[in-house]
Amino acid sequence: MSRLVETLKRHQLLAYFGLTYLFTWVLEFIVQPLYLGGQKWVAPLITLGIFAPALVSIGLSALIKPQPRQGSRKPAMRVFFTVWSLASLIIIANLTLIQRMDLTPRLVIVGVITALLPAFVASSIFSTIPGVRDHLRTYIHPRGSFAYYLLALFVLPAIWLVGNLLSRAFGMGAPFFRSPVVDLKLLGSATVMFLYNVAYSSLSEEPGWRGFALPRLQAKASPLVASLILGGLWAFWHVPLKFGGLDAASPSDILVEWILILLVNIIFTWLFNRTQGSILVTALLHPAMNVMGSFLNATLGALVLLFAFIIFIIVRDKMWRKLPAEYPAVYQERAPDLPPVAS
Repeated sequence: MSRLVETLKRHQLLAYFGLTYLFTWVLEFIVQPLYLGGQKWVAPLITLGIFAPALVSIGLSALIKPQPRQGSRKPAMRVFFTVWSLASLIIIANLTLIQRMDLTPRLVIVGVITALLPAFVASSIFSTIPGVRDHLRTYIHPRGSFAYYLLALFVLPAIWLVGNLLSRAFGMGAPFFRSPVVDLKLLGSATVMFLYNVAYSSLSEEPGWRGFALPRLQAKASPLVASLILGGLWAFWHVPLKFGGLDAASPSDILVEWILILLVNIIFTWLFNRTQGSILVTALLHPAMNVMGSFLNATLGALVLLFAFIIFIIVRDKMWRKLPAEYPAVYQERAPDLPPVAS
């Protein structure tokens, strides 16, 4: 075991990306055909593959820093059962209200089983394993200005909405939104989708891509280079879902989406660094981005504004320069001292 830990310490990024891809791709390529063939009971296994970024990062964090357990397990257990209950309701609501599935006992069982995964990740924030708690601590101990967390929620929807309105004003195509007036039904759907993406994207991906991989990439490269590397790997990770999977699309649509992921990942990195390495800020940006994509199309005006904003933040923060080794958003071998978990 000590030899394994030493190997993981020397090759943390390789271990993370290798295990994440292996875990997700094997599960998705095997299970998705069964689901698409009508065997809906395999849905939790698909979700298990989607949660690979978080689960692998938690496992590696526990192995890389195998200190003795600290504190009580009671907070983690309370969080687990609370999130499990809430996530079960959110998942079932999404399946019935958004995906228009019939509310059946089997669907409820699948939803409750699937909710175990976000519950586990959320409870790991209060883990008695110091390495795991240190890895996830910025979910509940955010850093930086509160304004960046508001920006994470609204920057991409604002860019898309204003860009679409500009496209309409210049005759380049109408924006896609159902009504210019706030519609309670539309607002309810957006809320359910946002909460669903919190349970999934915020807890399934952000602990890994941003919480684990990005600080380690920034220890080796500038934020801009780290963003491009991570963005490419993040986009390519979606292969099983995109090519004949649950989120299948044409090659041209996939290429456009991956280019957008590559660009938007620069904003993820910028906010992560502006908040000194806070996972919470990217955990807000991710669901906001996904919900926005469900209600607004990417018009030329939106793409121009997005590109302009990205150029601005790159130049403003000189993202081509490597961050100081002691900066909080850069991985450091020695973790800060952690307070014990209260009971």
